[in-house]
Amino acid sequence: MSMQEKHDLVRQLLERRISRRAFTTRAMALGLSVGTVGSIVAACGSSGGSSGTNGASGQITVWTWPDNDKTFAQTVPIFQKKHPNIKVNVQAFPNADTDYANKLLSALVSGSGPDVAMIEIGVIAKFKSKPGFVDLSQDPYKAKQYQDSYAKYAWDYVSDAQSGKIFALPKNTGPGAMFYRRDVFEKAGLPTEPEQVQALLKDWDAFLQAGKKLSVAGKQWLISTPNQIFSTIVGEAGLSHYDAKGNLQLDNPIIKTAMQYAQEAWNAGLISPFADFTAEWGAALESGSIATHFWGNWLGGNLKSVYAKDTAGKWGVTFAPAFNGKTAFDSGGDFIGILESSQNKAAAWEFCKFVTQDMDSLHKMYTANDLYPAWKPALTQDWINESDPYYKDQNVNKIFAQVQSAMTPPITNPNDQIVSNVLTNTLNDITRGKMNIDAALSKAKQQIQANTAS
Repeated sequence: MSMQEKHDLVRQLLERRISRRAFTTRAMALGLSVGTVGSIVAACGSSGGSSGTNGASGQITVWTWPDNDKTFAQTVPIFQKKHPNIKVNVQAFPNADTDYANKLLSALVSGSGPDVAMIEIGVIAKFKSKPGFVDLSQDPYKAKQYQDSYAKYAWDYVSDAQSGKIFALPKNTGPGAMFYRRDVFEKAGLPTEPEQVQALLKDWDAFLQAGKKLSVAGKQWLISTPNQIFSTIVGEAGLSHYDAKGNLQLDNPIIKTAMQYAQEAWNAGLISPFADFTAEWGAALESGSIATHFWGNWLGGNLKSVYAKDTAGKWGVTFAPAFNGKTAFDSGGDFIGILESSQNKAAAWEFCKFVTQDMDSLHKMYTANDLYPAWKPALTQDWINESDPYYKDQNVNKIFAQVQSAMTPPITNPNDQIVSNVLTNTLNDITRGKMNIDAALSKAKQQIQANTAS
């Protein structure tokens, strides 16, 4: 079944031009699974303005972090119009992967937390392995029925293949790609259209070679940090920090190869002196003094609203340079679940479904903040397949949809964040000539072992 056929069929259902029975018959004839068909029907029904709450009522508290609270400020009114008997109180706490995560962990222990909580992808293993979240595979939730309608990559984060437990629902994903400045490429005499740029930067050797034309000593750089190169290559390779048995994978040759590319870029003067998400980095996004950026699609929301509001038409998006033939990598994602301590699980469940499945919610989430839905039926909607003037009328979903479908499901470990922090410092030591790669990796392993010793 082609994307266009899916799009047309779902649109007919949304516009009530065919019945649910007719939709089901045609969709299954075109090869969609029973689970996917059922999920699409449920989602289309929920976005049609119904105010049914399945008997749920009362008040719920939702914990999140900035800027998710701004997203909820736009979607909660839609929820309350459809569920007038449920009042939602959103509370935001800073630093999703540190302060907020620690506060949520404390709440799980004390049993005094919110009804609903968001979890950021970088720390999800800390919560997946601990009690405190409702198992959504059980009655009355039966969330497994929705499995085929969420991106497989995201679903694997929240479900346990052995126990069958589902501790949260995927909200948005972070399919990664290369954001680039068209004007900078043009000034360097390089092609500017996405397909041409992808062909030019077909792999990491070609990327570094072209980077010499895109860089001017002390003024213009190819990329912001060494970690942009390292983490993208490791992501393309589908390499997790730990294997399925819990063994640290720093001895994998891919780690050393990725570090060598980062070191080569630094030595050639292709990497900026700015740390990501600093004021200097933000100014570079606006001015175009950094030519390329490897992030999830959510970066677009940051560019449009914060860092580069006045640069519409100067940006393009294409696939990352390939590593061993693969270009897909992950760069973010959020999840939402219900705490066992909640006194209003019925209302909490309605909210979780709304946030992750309702087309009106997902539409607002995408158009307001470029947050990419994990809910696959949303990917056929007009609002996610339109040309975007910010990217010179490019339909960037053609890139992100392919990336999301190709991302490698991860192996998560509660110590992932510790490893990430150590590797960032290790890269800085290597690129700045403080240590060679072998010595730096040996030191990194010692630090990780010390920081994770129980």
